[in-house]
Amino acid sequence: MIGVSLLETRINQSLCFSSALMMMSSAAEQEYFTQSTNLTWDEARKHCQMCFTDLVTLTPENIQTIAKGLTSEHWVGLRKNLNSSSNSSMFWSHWANGDPLTFQNWYPGWPVLKSSSTKRGSCSCSCPATTSSATFTELATPNATSFSGLVGITTEDVTDVTTFNNFSTEDMTSGLTDTPVPTTAVPTTSMLPSVEPACVLSLDNTGERYIEDSCVVMLSWGAWMEKTCSDPLPFICYEDRFVSKVHVTNVTTRSASLSWQPGPGNISDYRLEVKGHEDLTYNLTNLTYDLVNLMAGTSYSVQVVPVKCDRDLDSQEVVFYTLPNKVENLTISNVTETSVSLSWSNPDGNEVFYLIEVQGRNITSDTEDVEVDGLTPGNPYTFTVLSVVKSNATWSEDSNITAYTKPGKVSDLKVSKSTSDCLLLNWMPPEGSTTGFRVTAVNDSRGVLFNGEVNQTEVNVTQLPMGTKITVSVTALANGTLEGESVTIVSYTAPGPISNLTLITTQDSLNATWSSNGNPEPDGNSSFFTATLQLDGKTVGENKAGVELKTHFGGLKTAANYTVIVYMVNGHLKGPPVQSSKFTLPSLPTHVTVSSFDKDKIALQWRAPANTAAVNYSIRISSSFWGHSWSVTTSETNHTFHNLMSGTNYTFELRTEVDGMSSAPANLSHFTVAEKREISLSMLCSSAESLRCDNDTTRESVIEELRGHFQTLLGDGIFWKLKEQETDN
Repeated sequence: MIGVSLLETRINQSLCFSSALMMMSSAAEQEYFTQSTNLTWDEARKHCQMCFTDLVTLTPENIQTIAKGLTSEHWVGLRKNLNSSSNSSMFWSHWANGDPLTFQNWYPGWPVLKSSSTKRGSCSCSCPATTSSATFTELATPNATSFSGLVGITTEDVTDVTTFNNFSTEDMTSGLTDTPVPTTAVPTTSMLPSVEPACVLSLDNTGERYIEDSCVVMLSWGAWMEKTCSDPLPFICYEDRFVSKVHVTNVTTRSASLSWQPGPGNISDYRLEVKGHEDLTYNLTNLTYDLVNLMAGTSYSVQVVPVKCDRDLDSQEVVFYTLPNKVENLTISNVTETSVSLSWSNPDGNEVFYLIEVQGRNITSDTEDVEVDGLTPGNPYTFTVLSVVKSNATWSEDSNITAYTKPGKVSDLKVSKSTSDCLLLNWMPPEGSTTGFRVTAVNDSRGVLFNGEVNQTEVNVTQLPMGTKITVSVTALANGTLEGESVTIVSYTAPGPISNLTLITTQDSLNATWSSNGNPEPDGNSSFFTATLQLDGKTVGENKAGVELKTHFGGLKTAANYTVIVYMVNGHLKGPPVQSSKFTLPSLPTHVTVSSFDKDKIALQWRAPANTAAVNYSIRISSSFWGHSWSVTTSETNHTFHNLMSGTNYTFELRTEVDGMSSAPANLSHFTVAEKREISLSMLCSSAESLRCDNDTTRESVIEELRGHFQTLLGDGIFWKLKEQETDN
């Protein structure tokens, strides 16, 4: 049974090799270099280690790529025993770079094993094993003559395994000779299988093919064979692909610092190539270099090429720009309320444009001046001007300058109160910012009666002569000294004020009363009282009260805040106005309706009371069944209540509110959509009186009693319905 055992061994080996192939993982990206110089294996490896990484390690992923470029056998990084002086029996265990041997691609008959007797035999597998077989018509008993040649054998090929009984296991696994075998032991050519043999027997009595210290060559089609390590042959080196990365730091207008990663292995030097204002080349041994005497605002291309054994490794180019020079002599040439004009000197260096930054805005200019408009009056602005390389977003250091725009004109300047010796001025500040206001008052002879700076928009100009024409000017200031355009009005000192101004309102009217407060009685010609009615700062009515100390305004809006201003007129002079404000009473909203509703929401809409000003509305919603109640306030004329209970009757009270006063309520109730659920109640009637349960009157009485019970229990607060359904039980 030796032949069968040997065959099984070959099959198992084949399976093992296939398994190893499937478990190979892809390696890092590598480059392969075929060397045509003939060297011994040791010399080849030394050269690869010096100029590359090592002799090539073969994997299922790279073997086909490498074999495509071969025309002859080449050394690879596999040796029977990497330490030739060792007596270790673990041959072919590692590649030259230390990777474990997990993949084999031996040419049939290799490797040759060492024989322990004069009769040597070796058997090697060719993967994958074939399932075809050749038929032997006759197989002679072996004698001193051995098998020769390459014969495919399977378990079906051996018709009489006793023919192998003269061979020991050692015979079948030792190197065999090429002595011819009897023709009766070998199938004819026509009987040979048509596919690659699954097992190869090589018989060699002399052991001439065995190599004690062997190294592996790869044939041009990828198969492996052993060779004496001292034979001079071409070889294949490998190296992990190296990608150089150049870093540029500390870039200025005239310099930059370069650094890069070290190349792999024995790098002799680094060739630094710089292209820009002028082309420069340096051969360096360190990993950094400082470029100096560069031109501002210029593009520079840098390439670092590691040189190894007079060979350029891969490099990576980096491009950078030197900083342009900063602008000089930045000045403010003109200022208006909404613009500031800037100018500066052109910096040295390559072609640039200018970037002006101000409060998040970016403005570009090709000239050395710019007008920045769209600014706010009276505001301080810091302008940053940078020179920028036109072909790249590389900019210079900042050049900064701060300026104020002119403040705008005040508006609505008026005398809000006057007495016999003073005027109370107020005004609206201009758009933008101010740091104060200058107020002046002069008489007709241009005599200065008042001159001062204030920070508020109201000032009381005092110590004025009574009944005098006064010219008042107000000028906004920025930065304390920069003045805007002045606004001027003419006024008069006036008689004394009235007192005790009282307002009484209804829904659509207002009555005002006051006292003269010591003023002389009006004569009806040159002196009289004037009452002005205002709403939202606008005059909506004016009454000349004459000698009366009261006035009436009708036809007013409801729930509106009216202001009454009363003053005495003496000729063309007005006394100080006295004012008071009060709301007319609110009216209730009208046309309150439900615009839409669902199982969990109800939307209300209504109309504002007729002839009303802006008001708020208070809506109170409640459910008697659930005991819920809450209120909301809105200025709109509609509101939607969400998250309500389905099938529930909600009651709404809508009121108009203003200045703490509320109108009478507008009432409304509405159900949400019911999510109907049917609950069955079964009732069994039993009575001592015969046939009483079949009496319709009795049944209706029970139903009415039940309906009354649910009415008491549920009431009208939620949707419910009692439906009778009689059964025959």
